Amino acid sequence: MPLDLIVEVGNAHEGSLGIAESFVDIAKESGAKCVKFQLHLPEFESSPHEPFRKQFSSQDKTRIDYWKRVGFTFEEWKSLISYTQNSGMEFLCTPFSIEAATWLLENAGIKRWKVGSGEATNFPLLSFLADSKLPIIISTGLVSWDEILKIKEFLSIRDAWKRVTLMHCVSLYPTPLELAALNQIEELRTLGVNVGLSDHSGDVAVPLRAISMGVNTIEVHLSPHKQFFGPDNSSSLLSSDLELLLSFSQKWEILDKHMVSRDEMFDRAAETKRIFGKGIYWKKDLPAGHKINLDDLAFLKPMAEVSAMDYLSIVGKVTNVAVSSHSSLSLSQLKD
Repeated sequence: MPLDLIVEVGNAHEGSLGIAESFVDIAKESGAKCVKFQLHLPEFESSPHEPFRKQFSSQDKTRIDYWKRVGFTFEEWKSLISYTQNSGMEFLCTPFSIEAATWLLENAGIKRWKVGSGEATNFPLLSFLADSKLPIIISTGLVSWDEILKIKEFLSIRDAWKRVTLMHCVSLYPTPLELAALNQIEELRTLGVNVGLSDHSGDVAVPLRAISMGVNTIEVHLSPHKQFFGPDNSSSLLSSDLELLLSFSQKWEILDKHMVSRDEMFDRAAETKRIFGKGIYWKKDLPAGHKINLDDLAFLKPMAEVSAMDYLSIVGKVTNVAVSSHSSLSLSQLKD
């Protein structure tokens, strides 16, 4: 199954429609098929008391100032949606309120939902998403195990759990390798749903390892370069990393798909074995009637009529003809 790579832009566009479109272009050129944004409607999402996770810009005095500065008008959103979809990319967008989800459902032509871990316990929002009958991807970085079980119960009652993909996620920006906790993937799999990875390490080794564990849905942040502006830049990958992930996944799929038996493998290597395998040769000229000892034999390439592995069956036999040095040994040269 091809890798489901979700390229997260989030708000790294800084409110510029042109930069947002350039992120779409970068993701597409890297070979990805899905690019994700975030729809924040601050009046439905935040109180005036919301603190900054990371106040990285002097432009914004409050968190709501930030949401307003980096937000698009609905007409701009429609333009970005059109640009993304006309590029042949899936437009995915995380809603942070029922109002945002309603607008996306009515205007974005989305195929599935992505729920950030901060919204995973927002049950009114989950109920709305469940009612849409679309698949739901849920990050778990800010969710305890007890809360995950409650989410499962809540969505199972609404016949939506079977449409869920749980994303293992660590909400540290960036996530150190020693805290990536990929062992949690197996624990999430016990819940009977697809399990993916939403990564914040900024290190391609983490999603590569997840792919080797059988993870097929992976979300990573994208940055044009490591000096780019924004709060998520240190947690992001470059376009070259995306290319590596997709290439690795394709090759891994080939490796997993094609099972080869030992006999098939041997048959394909038969000519190579003949060249590199050691056969038995005569080390010296010997007369007919000579009783063969180990010192009479040489073990040389290419493979001869008799393999070097059978030398014990030759020692002690008697030649029935004269033999020449460095010629290959033949069973017809020996007395029965």
